[in-house]
Amino acid sequence: MGFKGDIIAEHFADRKYVVVSAASIVAKTYRERHIGELKKMYGDFGSGYPSDPKTISWIKNFYGREGYLPSIVRRSWKTVKELAPTEYIEKKKRAR
Repeated sequence: MGFKGDIIAEHFADRKYVVVSAASIVAKTYRERHIGELKKMYGDFGSGYPSDPKTISWIKNFYGREGYLPSIVRRSWKTVKELAPTEYIEKKKRAR
């Protein structure tokens, strides 16, 4: 059982199509809820995005203190490669 159909990727689709806009809002709501739960366990790590100074500081401090990163951290980020090189996992390139 797999997906059957065409996938259409379009820049700014959330501005053009109500259903895409609604899906974006739902996804952001669930992400924020999940991030809130993770912050209860790991402390305030900022937005969770690799360019966020608060997230960068949290990664650096956690790694420096514990010597590893928890499973919530995406290990393919350049930020992780720079701050916690033993935790970095290089992305495999997808065949096109």
